[in-house]
Amino acid sequence: MFNFDIKVIKMKRHLIIIFPLIALLVFLAVQVFMIISIWQQEKVNMLMRYESLTKEASYRLLAAKKVNGFEKAMDITDKFAGLVINEKLPYLGSAADTANVREEVLNHVYSILQENEALSSFIKEYIKKKGYSTDYKPFTWISYFSLLTDGGQFIISDTVPHEDEIPKTVIIVDSYKEEHNNFVIAYTTLIDLTEINSMVFRKAFFSILLITLSVPIVVLIFWFTWRNLMEERRLSDLKSDFINNMTHELKTPLSTITVAGRTLEKAQINSDPGKVLETAKMISKQSVNLNQLINTILEVSLLERTEFELDRHKVNVDELTHQIVSSFLTSCDGCAVVKEEYKAAGIMLAVDIVYFTTMINNLLTNAVKYSEKDPAIVVSTSVADNEFQVSITDNGIGIPREHIDHIFDKFYRVPHGNIHKIKGLGLGLYYVRRIAAAHGGDVSVSSRPDRGTTFKIRIPI
Repeated sequence: MFNFDIKVIKMKRHLIIIFPLIALLVFLAVQVFMIISIWQQEKVNMLMRYESLTKEASYRLLAAKKVNGFEKAMDITDKFAGLVINEKLPYLGSAADTANVREEVLNHVYSILQENEALSSFIKEYIKKKGYSTDYKPFTWISYFSLLTDGGQFIISDTVPHEDEIPKTVIIVDSYKEEHNNFVIAYTTLIDLTEINSMVFRKAFFSILLITLSVPIVVLIFWFTWRNLMEERRLSDLKSDFINNMTHELKTPLSTITVAGRTLEKAQINSDPGKVLETAKMISKQSVNLNQLINTILEVSLLERTEFELDRHKVNVDELTHQIVSSFLTSCDGCAVVKEEYKAAGIMLAVDIVYFTTMINNLLTNAVKYSEKDPAIVVSTSVADNEFQVSITDNGIGIPREHIDHIFDKFYRVPHGNIHKIKGLGLGLYYVRRIAAAHGGDVSVSSRPDRGTTFKIRIPI
């Protein structure tokens, strides 16, 4: 049942991570879809608007002047057609000559229409008055043109474009078919909105801008939320680890005391004063450990609510550090080889002796605990940049790079497989950093896995 609950909790955590990611991706997809939809809709609206404006202008010209603007061009074309009939057609020989004449005539007619029609300028002026851009290209398409000869029609061009051949940016204004003295012509007037994309961009700029700006804003909000969520998750994991470790740490002395108490209840133990004394010492030792554990938790809890109140005294820090190291080695029955290098030149420094002692003891304890071989520790002091520095270097298992930034966090412990293999609550280094900060200093660490760790404490003089 317990394992099932753990799986459910992990599944919920994964869902908490996955759902926001899916929501963000859906949001981004919706924003992209909206931008594309707005762009396409504005493009369609732009084409419809210009189609309406050009037809309107063409109808107004026809209604006002009863002409379509091509009268002059048609008169010139009629004269040109007469010249071609009289001077070119009678002398045609080969098919190549005929093809050349057709091409020459068609090109010249296009030139006449372009230079002499009045519809394009009228439409442009009309659109400009309506407040729209005139950034387009007007042109005329001749679908049919033939010369009227005595022998019948001499076809110059007969090409009707397929609908698919007309670009999407081209708008048909109007189509005409006229017959004059010397020619028959069918033509269509068009405009090509070659700059429609820039026109759409100008029109939809603010809408697209707002949508575009909303994306980084939402992503930023998501990032902050995600970061806070990950931090909450990390803190939750740290608290869970702390509770597990604390439970283990409390059970060890309590179990020992319980077993020792039951041992004393046995008659054969009571009759042996030596056994009674040994058991009593065991109970006393475990009671001290239990008391220290509880005091550590209470002290850290107190630190969370209040600032340090230091009782500073000026002391020779080299001598104080030496006394702390000696006391530590005595209390742990020479559990490590400690090399001492004191180079602070007997400087006097105002420190809280109790807190300073706790800080150094915590680092020495860690140096012993996190060593898989005979602990070898180097304690050195120095003065640099108007700061007193004390370094503690060990030959322990080291700290992986990815955990360096978190080792001073409350409850944080570097994972080493079984969390109960090395005892602790994850409070020691947190306590060291708080004490160093209370003295106006700081603590740094450098480490390499399997090569040892160096902690350096700096306190302003």
